[in-house]
Amino acid sequence: MGHKQVDLKINDDFFISVDQGMEDIIRNFFRWEIETCNSCIDYKGSVWIEFCEYADWEKFLQLTLRNNIAVKGYDSKKETLWDFLQEKSKVNLVFDEELMIDPNQEDNYIGTGVLIICVGLKFPKELLNEFSELLFEVMPPK
Repeated sequence: MGHKQVDLKINDDFFISVDQGMEDIIRNFFRWEIETCNSCIDYKGSVWIEFCEYADWEKFLQLTLRNNIAVKGYDSKKETLWDFLQEKSKVNLVFDEELMIDPNQEDNYIGTGVLIICVGLKFPKELLNEFSELLFEVMPPK
């Protein structure tokens, strides 16, 4: 059985469907100009968020690292999103070639020679609230 989806307005011209319960997290990534392309609130017992551009993943990590440095400067024992990512999550790197419809055979696809690197972030679904709180400390809703 699938998860209940809700339409999320990113801007006047762009809507996406996300699992109910993920709206605030995904909306906030886009507000910070970090795009995600897939997410799931319960993928085999885990929350899953996919970044389809490696640069978006890198931007997210950089913000997380800067927050970690600032927080640890005044409270070395406080858990940060950086700690969460290091200790409680898993990351899958997926790379492939961009595809396009074959102009000679519309039912086929051909490679373009353009490399695509996607990053999938997974963590146990029971940690969703913890992740959300830490995320909003790093990237406060605007």
